[in-house]
Amino acid sequence: MIKAVVFDVDDTLYDQKAPFVAALAPIIQLPTSFDLTRTFQAYRRQSGQLTKSFLSRKNIAEWEVTRLNTALHAQDLPPVTPEAAAAFQDAYTHKLQHIALFPGLATVLNRLKAQYQLGIITNGQTDYQLAKVMRLHMQRWIDRQTILTSEEAGVAKPDPQIFTMMNRRLNLRASEIVYVGDCYSLDIRAAKQAGWQAFWFNHRNFEIPDGDWTPDQTVESPAELQQLLLALTGVAQL
Repeated sequence: MIKAVVFDVDDTLYDQKAPFVAALAPIIQLPTSFDLTRTFQAYRRQSGQLTKSFLSRKNIAEWEVTRLNTALHAQDLPPVTPEAAAAFQDAYTHKLQHIALFPGLATVLNRLKAQYQLGIITNGQTDYQLAKVMRLHMQRWIDRQTILTSEEAGVAKPDPQIFTMMNRRLNLRASEIVYVGDCYSLDIRAAKQAGWQAFWFNHRNFEIPDGDWTPDQTVESPAELQQLLLALTGVAQL
């Protein structure tokens, strides 16, 4: 029996691709109509890989250049200079100041909170991720105690240990928790390996690797996600 619903943040609660593309396209002189999906996904995959060797501001800046150029290489796009990477980061950070929940999620969260414990597991630096959580007004539904970042956990998704830590915070068994995330490798496979149920918000239309873990549910649009979560509350539709 499900007793808690835990969410990823980036590209699950809000559309992360839109501010990314809006910030990057002018820097690399591409029209916003150019499909940067593979670059965006490559950039996201690296979000949990900031290690202790990059603790100083100088090293973080160097890592961000490498991170962006690695992502650009995924679509055979030319690398950028450190100056251009810094300009992208400034523009991206500015655009992330204006993020909002996917349409309808606020209503769904209101209904979920009445019946379930709610939480967040997210990769990234704590201050940076909490700032996004606050911009999305998630404090209306989720207590700080049940928000867990990879920085404070000392381990990042896809390591199942971060999910086990949340078991203790919620005081629930793994089988009593469902995780909602957009990234198959970081969210779905890891949650299933930790013994959780997992709902895949596959709004980027990716394929499941053959023979791998199967999500308990898969939805492909914000509207479908809303319907799935409302079904947990016994409500058929908005």
